[in-house]
Amino acid sequence: MKSKFVKTLLVSSLVAAIATGCGDEKDNNKATDTQAKDAGSLVFVDWGGTNTDARIEKNIKPFEEKTGIKVTVVTPSDYAKLIAMVENGTTEWDVMNCDAYWGVYAGKKGYLEPIDYKTVTEKLDKAVELEHVVGAEVYDSVISYNTDKYTADTAPKSWADFYDLQKFPGKRAVWQYPVTVLESALLADGVPMDKLYPLDLDRAFAKLDTIKDSIVWWTKGAQPAQMLSTGEADIALAWSGRIMNAKDEGSPLGLTYNEGMRIAAGWVVPKGAPNKENAMKFINFISSAEQQAAFSSQIPYGSTNPEAVKLLSAEQIERIGQTPEQVAHEFYIDNDYWADHLTEVVERFNAWLLKK
Repeated sequence: MKSKFVKTLLVSSLVAAIATGCGDEKDNNKATDTQAKDAGSLVFVDWGGTNTDARIEKNIKPFEEKTGIKVTVVTPSDYAKLIAMVENGTTEWDVMNCDAYWGVYAGKKGYLEPIDYKTVTEKLDKAVELEHVVGAEVYDSVISYNTDKYTADTAPKSWADFYDLQKFPGKRAVWQYPVTVLESALLADGVPMDKLYPLDLDRAFAKLDTIKDSIVWWTKGAQPAQMLSTGEADIALAWSGRIMNAKDEGSPLGLTYNEGMRIAAGWVVPKGAPNKENAMKFINFISSAEQQAAFSSQIPYGSTNPEAVKLLSAEQIERIGQTPEQVAHEFYIDNDYWADHLTEVVERFNAWLLKK
């Protein structure tokens, strides 16, 4: 999801008629311009790539058409930059997509505005209706693989398989960040899904030591699909939506949702956002069942509005890992655990990376 470049895109569907010298048309243009100006604007920050492409097409354009509010899209979401803006009193962003656990963390640190639930009235999963962050979509960290090397029957089916170098030799592509990586290590070591938290860090790092030399690290969401497609890695811990999109584009990829680690992405409003009211309107609009279903139909990420799933086909529901059978073998990561321990665990993880 992350990239190093910042790309600004103005998305607007308020298309004024081309002036042809007719006075009425000129007056209409002026009226449209005035309406757009009165409606205001907002700056929306997202991760970029296929995520943002889907968001623009399925959510932002309809929002602009309905409200007249102009949306400037900036990529990628950048936690450090948001914090720096707030600390320096130079906040330029109005709403940002982030991992929900980070939203809980940043809210506790005072970097975010509280969500205005008088404006944000769409009913979402209670687990993602939080004080400073509200659920946007759900994605899984899953086991993925190159289908030229493995079939659905022969590929790893559990994190225990993923960590088994004898049964599955070769390189593994793994996120260079502790969230879900440490959970995968504990699952591989036999800890049940419902007994993971608080994480046993010593046990997790000991298990990671067993495959450290076979890991190729990734830092951007698109990289695991690329690594699998080129043969740089045979299996990967990857984000489900990115794998499914690459598969749809012809890459030889597969995945399993078994023991999938569900991460809720959320909407946050930075402290001091210049267009806070419009940000809350935007969040409410794209939280509706119709808007979430439209997004999920474009990119295979799950929804946080329970009514949205009902608007999808059976095939789409299976693609996003939200059939009852799939959900029974997945779990949400603990947002509160990561909000409370993120800094210390990241420091330990980075120190572990440097060890030979």
